[in-house]
Amino acid sequence: MEFFKQISKAVSHTGIGRRLLLHIILFSSVVTLLATAVQLFTDYQRDISLIEGRLGDIQSSHLSAISASLWNLDTKQLYIQIEGIRHLPDVDAVAIYELSESVINPLVIELGKFQDTNAIVREYFIFKPDTNDKQVIGVLKVQASLQDVYARLLDKAVVILLSQGVKTFLVSMFILFIFYRLVTVHLSEIANHLARYKIVEPAPRLALQRKQLDDKDELDQVVEAFNQLTDNLVSAYDNLQSINKALADDVAARKRAEREVRRLNLELEERVQRRTAELEAANKELGSFCFSVSHDLRAPLRRIDGVCQVLQERLVDDLSDKSRHFFDRITQESQSMSEMIDSFLQLSRATQSELNVDSANVSLIVEKLVNELQENNKDRQVSVIIEPDIWADIDRRMMTVLLNNLLSNAWKYTEKESAAVIEFGHYEEESGQQVLFIKDNGAGFDMKYADRLFTPFTRLHRQDEFEGVGIGLATVQRIVARHGGHIWAESAPDSGAVFYFTLWEMHSHSSSGTHRLPVINKA
Repeated sequence: MEFFKQISKAVSHTGIGRRLLLHIILFSSVVTLLATAVQLFTDYQRDISLIEGRLGDIQSSHLSAISASLWNLDTKQLYIQIEGIRHLPDVDAVAIYELSESVINPLVIELGKFQDTNAIVREYFIFKPDTNDKQVIGVLKVQASLQDVYARLLDKAVVILLSQGVKTFLVSMFILFIFYRLVTVHLSEIANHLARYKIVEPAPRLALQRKQLDDKDELDQVVEAFNQLTDNLVSAYDNLQSINKALADDVAARKRAEREVRRLNLELEERVQRRTAELEAANKELGSFCFSVSHDLRAPLRRIDGVCQVLQERLVDDLSDKSRHFFDRITQESQSMSEMIDSFLQLSRATQSELNVDSANVSLIVEKLVNELQENNKDRQVSVIIEPDIWADIDRRMMTVLLNNLLSNAWKYTEKESAAVIEFGHYEEESGQQVLFIKDNGAGFDMKYADRLFTPFTRLHRQDEFEGVGIGLATVQRIVARHGGHIWAESAPDSGAVFYFTLWEMHSHSSSGTHRLPVINKA
């Protein structure tokens, strides 16, 4: 009774038990059916062989006697003989048919009913006895029915299937019972332990309530793996707690740092605003100062120049050559001072004036400036090459100042060349950045002084070689910077110079005189 209670619990407790029982029954049933089919087929072949043997014995044991009785037309004896054949196992019909052309009504004897299906029929020729000519006098027809064979096979199939089914069911129940006792109960215990497990409150280690074996099986391996997993989880949980605490401290520190950064940013913004306001005020004051200084200095210079001219006119007959030289020196220096004041004022305006940017044809501006230079210096022959239709977003007024300074420098430093050439053009870098350039074949300069090239009041040539005050390139550099660009130069003594500059660069560069290699050829 306890066994059946355990079986009932195994079937109802878990889906694994039901599926296991179903698979065992299905597999056992298929095996039983195949085995039964093989056995029935073997029995069927054996029964057919027995019937075939009996039918073969009829020819050897009965045919000669039947031949004598039929030749003598001994009907009674024929009935006795075919009755004996009919009582053989599985034989249900026997008949004798006389074959004679001279007899009007040949003899026919039939016992049983012949059928077309489920039977084996044999016909034997009856020959004339005691002769050698083998004259056929009749036919013996014997029918063996297969109904009894099929009945026996059916009974055997029923017995085999019932016995095998009962055996399969009992074996399946026993296997299910063993599986329940050895596996299912412990799987349920493991599942309940897992359901109760909480990582924050670790339970005792998992241990199955069963007899300990010398060799560990799969359940023992599962228990060990789970206990190892719980140990790893606890360790990972402790590490995670420590990391979370460290993260919480870090977040708190970051929040304090962010608050401090925001405070410093606000303070910095206030300082920037104050400094910006101070710079704007200083720029305005500087602009006013530059304008005032240039205006106030021009008046004394004009008076000095005027006095010198008056003295020269009045004392024209009394002046010695040395005195005239001094008066010429005073006039030249006053003019140089005036040019310096103009350059200083121009530099101040390039730094402080507001930009008014629009798209313009830079080539046309260059062409206009070159025409003015040629008009003012008709005694010089300079070949000027201007690439047409170079467009850019510029402040026209400032760009005119920039180009005028660069072209004037090129014009000035090529004055000692018999075949002076000045070129204006552009190229594009791989990034798509447009680079404009002005190139000449004049005096050039040593590149080791390139870092001083754009410093105000700095000159790389002596005054007696080339005139100038050293403000032009500083002004150019500031205008390029105001246009978000970069300017640099390539040169060598007596090999000309190339000034490159960009506008609104896609990648920022220092606006100093740092040079880089271009992709065009120098003259």
